[in-house]
Amino acid sequence: MPVSRNALVTAALFAFLFAWSDFLFALSLMTDGSVTPITLSMYEFIGAHTQSWSALMATAVLASVPAAVLLVLAQRYIAAGVTGGAVK
Repeated sequence: MPVSRNALVTAALFAFLFAWSDFLFALSLMTDGSVTPITLSMYEFIGAHTQSWSALMATAVLASVPAAVLLVLAQRYIAAGVTGGAVK
């Protein structure tokens, strides 16, 4: 397990980033509006309030904060996990 830690952290982070920014899956399969991803909420906000671009950009910045924090915290694991299989 300690040997595969870097690869597991890298795979988990990529899976989180894919799920965090999942738009098409949420758009096509959402049936009720009880829980929606932030990307879909931003898309619906554009349709309802097209003049308020400042609020949309503020939401986009706030939506990117968790992904940026995780990338900063796991930076050394990602670098080691990506380059781990590249040595002879």
